[in-house]
Amino acid sequence: MYSDPALIRKHVVKLSLSDREAALVDAMCAYSGEQKASLLRELILNHAMEVLHGTNHAPADRRLATR
Repeated sequence: MYSDPALIRKHVVKLSLSDREAALVDAMCAYSGEQKASLLRELILNHAMEVLHGTNHAPADRRLATR
């Protein structure tokens, strides 16, 4: 049925946000016209690629400095 069954999105993640965080995400969705889940998936995956490919060390370094 699917050309590549490995691309089926079947893993669900629950995310809890504060009122301010939710308002920020809602504003981003209104601005971009994207659905909330697609926007957050794209942001998370892009950030993961940046971190894992070594192009963005600032957030990880900041977290390590506060421990």
